[in-house]
Amino acid sequence: MNKATKNKLDLFDFLSKNESIYVQIQPDFLLKIRELIKSNFKTLKSFNNKYLRIEYPNLKHDFRLAQYHHFIRWLKIIKCFKINKEILYENIIGFRVSGSHGKTSVKLLRNLEINEKFVEGYSLYIAEGDTGLSGKKIPRKLRFTNSNLEVIRFFINWIREFFPNNDFYLNTILPIEINVEKDFYQKLCKELNIDISAIRIKKEHYNKKIKYKLCCDNAILIDIILEIDNIVKKLCKNNKILSKSYIRGMMTGEGTVYFNRSRYVRIEMKNKKEINYIHSLLKKLKYKCKISYRKERVGMCSIYIGAKQIDKFYKEIGFGSQNDRQNILKLAANKILKVNQYI
Repeated sequence: MNKATKNKLDLFDFLSKNESIYVQIQPDFLLKIRELIKSNFKTLKSFNNKYLRIEYPNLKHDFRLAQYHHFIRWLKIIKCFKINKEILYENIIGFRVSGSHGKTSVKLLRNLEINEKFVEGYSLYIAEGDTGLSGKKIPRKLRFTNSNLEVIRFFINWIREFFPNNDFYLNTILPIEINVEKDFYQKLCKELNIDISAIRIKKEHYNKKIKYKLCCDNAILIDIILEIDNIVKKLCKNNKILSKSYIRGMMTGEGTVYFNRSRYVRIEMKNKKEINYIHSLLKKLKYKCKISYRKERVGMCSIYIGAKQIDKFYKEIGFGSQNDRQNILKLAANKILKVNQYI
C-alpha cells in the first residue's frame, strides 16, 4: 500500500489571518518588547501614535494586565522592530478565540499533518460532530457524539494526536431506565484511557442506549476544523489514499451495511454538500453509484454501493473504527451468511 503524500498546514500562519485570534505569550518576551519600545520611543503612547494608531488603553492593557494578546496586533508590533515572526511563534504558549467556553488557552502543533488518520477523524467529525450545518446555531465548542465505544476511543486518540495536551471531558448520557454496574465508570476509564474526573453523567428520556459525547470547550478547535474544510477537501480530491480515508470516516459515522438476500453499503444524510462530495470521491475511485432521494424521508439523500462492488469497498475503504459494521462487511464480501445482518 502506497503511503499518502505528507501534507502539512502551518497552523500558526493560518491563524495569523484571523482577527478573532488571541495568543498567550511568554512573559520574558513581553518584557523584551516593552524594553525595545521604551528605548526607541520612550513611551507606549508615542509608539502607538507613530505605528499602531489604535485605542491607547488597549495597547496599555497589553503590557500590564492582559493574559491574552491580539495575534495580528502583535505581528504588527514585532514588524516595527524587524523581528522575524518565527521569534514570536517560538514565544507563543497557547491560542484562544473570542467566544470560548474554556478558561485556558489551547496548545497547538505548529504544523498540522493532513495524513490518512487526520482525514478519517476529520470526516468522522463532520459526520457525527457538532458543526452547525443545520443552520440553527454556530457551534462554540468541539462536541462529538457516538454510542460505539470503539469509535469514541478512535476520536479520543485523534484529538490526542493532532491537538495534544488539551483538556476534554466525556458526557456519558444514560437512558432513564438503564442502571449501570458499580464499576461501570472504572471500566470505561480503563477502556478509553481517561481519568475518571473527565467523565460527567447525565440521564435523558429519549435515549434507548448509552451515548457518549466528547467535549472540548475552547472554541478555537471547532473554528480550525470548520475553517480548513476547503483545504482538506481539495487535498482529498487530488489524492486517492486521502479520498478513501475521507469516505471511511464518513461511513463510520453515517454508513450502513446490509447482508441478507441482497448485499449493499449505503450512506444517508441530509447534508447535500457532503453527499455530493462523497459521490465525487467515489466516482474518482471508479465506483458505479448515484445519489438517490428517499421519498418517505424528505430531504434525505442516499448513495448505494451494490453487491458487485462490496469486495472492492471492503478491501479499499471499509468502516474504520466501527467494528460491528466492518465485521458484517467482511461476511458480505465473502458471502458468508450466518443470520440476517444489517447495521
